[in-house]
Amino acid sequence: MAKPFRFRLEPVLDLRRRREELLQMELAQALRAFAGQQERAVAAGEALEAGVAALRERAAGSASLLDLRSGHEEIGRLRRIMEYEREVALQMEAVALERREDLVRASQERETLVSLRDRARRAHVAEEARKEQGELDELATRRAARARSGAGKGAAA
Repeated sequence: MAKPFRFRLEPVLDLRRRREELLQMELAQALRAFAGQQERAVAAGEALEAGVAALRERAAGSASLLDLRSGHEEIGRLRRIMEYEREVALQMEAVALERREDLVRASQERETLVSLRDRARRAHVAEEARKEQGELDELATRRAARARSGAGKGAAA
């Protein structure tokens, strides 16, 4: 009777699968956060462009020096916001890339165990086939020996 295949490291493989799934979720979350931050950075850039356009319009018209100065300060504030949002986006991109690298490593570790399991399964199947063939050979040898001994008894009578 053939023994069923049992991979000793199956619990480890299950842990690797779960870890990979967790890292996939973390990567998806990091990518969503990065995309949201990119949108905020783009919106900040558009706000800066709109502020610059508004200041140009005021400067072209009859605006007071105080009004122009406050507009210029507003442009500086918008520029700082845009730079901040872009910096945060870069940091979030770095986090997403790190999560992706973690996921790739986890996938490779899982694939290594899957390959090891497949190799062990092939070895198990080959061993079981070798044992079965040995049993069949033994049966054939016994049958042939019985047939010879039975033929010898029938010829002597």
